[in-house]
This record gives sequence, C-alpha cells and structure tokens, in this order.
Amino acid sequence: MEEFIEILRGKDKADSTVTQYKKGLSDYSAWLEDEDLTPSEVTGRDIQRYLSFLKNERNLASKTIRHKCVSVSQFYKDMIASGEIEHNPVDNVELTDYAPKRTMKEEATKERRVWMTKEEVEALVNNVPSPQVRNRLVVLFQYFTALRRQEVCDVKISDLDREKRQVQVRGKNGKVHTAHWQPRLDGLLAAWLDMGERDASPYARESEYLFVTQSGPQLSGSHLNHIVKEAAENAGIQEVLYKDASGASQHKITSHTLRHSFAMHYLDNGGTIEGLSKNLAHSSVTTTEIYGEILDERAKDEYDKYAPDIDF
Repeated sequence: MEEFIEILRGKDKADSTVTQYKKGLSDYSAWLEDEDLTPSEVTGRDIQRYLSFLKNERNLASKTIRHKCVSVSQFYKDMIASGEIEHNPVDNVELTDYAPKRTMKEEATKERRVWMTKEEVEALVNNVPSPQVRNRLVVLFQYFTALRRQEVCDVKISDLDREKRQVQVRGKNGKVHTAHWQPRLDGLLAAWLDMGERDASPYARESEYLFVTQSGPQLSGSHLNHIVKEAAENAGIQEVLYKDASGASQHKITSHTLRHSFAMHYLDNGGTIEGLSKNLAHSSVTTTEIYGEILDERAKDEYDKYAPDIDF
C-alpha cells in the first residue's frame, strides 16, 4: 500500500487526492489486521463486510464510504497490474447498497442538484446584506462566471480583462482556465473598481485581490457563502434542510447553488453540454452530463403532467 501511495505521488496527483487515498488505505489496512486477512486473500464477501463496518460501526456518511471504497479499488487495480492478483474483489460489490449516491441534501430536496430560478437569482441579488455594491457584484460575478466560491475569492485584479469580459482562473489541481461574464456586470464592476467602493477598504491599496473586506485583504470562501445564505434568507427563498452530525444547520441555498443555477439556465437557453462543460471547467464532459439528465427527468415529469390525455 505504501508503494502504491508513492506511485500516486509520482503521477503528480493532487496532494488532497494522495491524502484521501492514504487515509482510505490506512483504515482498510487496520480493518484487515483486525480480521486477520491479507489484501491478496480478500474476496467480494470480505469487501461487503468492510463496507458494512464503515456504515454501521463507523457511522460514516455515504460520500465518505464511496471515497474509501475508491481507494481500495484503485489499490487492487494496481495489484492486478503488478501481477499480484487476477481479480479485483471490489468489482462485484454493489456500492450503492452501502453508500447511496444521494447526499443528505439530495434526500431532503429530492433533487440531484439544487438550483434557483432566474427570478430567485434576481431576488437574491436584490436582497444582499451591506455593503451592497460589493455583495451584489460578488454574487453576480460568481453566477455569470460559474466559478467555485474559492476561485471567486482568489481572483486578482490583474487576472481581469475588462475589455474582453474574461478572467484567468486558477482552479482545482492548479488548472488554469478562462471564465467570462455578461456586459450587465460592467456597471457594478466599474462602481467597485473605478468609483471608490473598493478603495473604502483599508486593505485596498495593499491587496492584489478583486474582493477585499473591511477586516482583511481578501474575501474568504466562508464569507462569500454567508453573503449568499443571508441574501436568500432576506429574499424569503431560504430553507434549512437538515442538521449534520455536528448539529449545524445545512441550508438549501449556498454559494455553490449559483454555479448549479448557471448550469441549468445555460442549458435552458439552448446551450450544449459540451459548451457547458467548458464553461464549468470540468475535466470530463461526463461530469457535466448530470445537468442534461436533470433536464431529461424534468421533461419526462412535464410530459406526464401536460401531455394530451384524450381517451380514444
């Protein structure tokens, strides 16, 4: 297992990925030791027992179980490649029996993705807390660029090309891509950068970041998320879906909902999955296809509701 982790590092995998695999295999190794098993003698039945252990004894969330199972499965694929074993014991196990693909948020909303209507986005923008110019700008900037919240917070003034209305973004795993915004954002951007709104922050002069605060040179991801959640509350479109294991309330509308909303509106307006994948900076169009599946599901629901039902 240690050799496998070193191989991952040699493949220039992200540190977070290597750490996730290492933790997953560490847990699996401890379970094997408790069960007096070696990796090469494990069967599909043993994998089922391990997943049951993670679910029932460790009380892990479905997403965490899936991550740990991926670590184990990839380890066994490496063992096959090196000739240690012939079959991957994970292959014949139905992971969804132990870790349903629906998250707690999906269970609460009965939706695979949560997004806002265009009217709800407008209501959100009109109800941001103070300072309104910055907060309207940051909400609309995330919506029109479809960036993740930390990507928004990491944007530097030097990354902007205001004439072309585009921004260079350092995304996940250090990947750089170009995001765009609509002309209707220009007025707010000018007010923020050219008319003194940004300069009102005591950190404006020393900061290279687009979004500053009164207490620091860079807006944080958690602060951006708080702005969106408070605006949704003010607009009367917020809901508490459930409380997590720590007792914290999990809300329906967060900053990431803006990214999902952009995706659904893009497709509603006639955009293609391939174009959307490019604008979301997904590494594979397969990741983007869930939005198309959602539209297909909605079309079926609308057919059942609105299709002619004349009794011939």
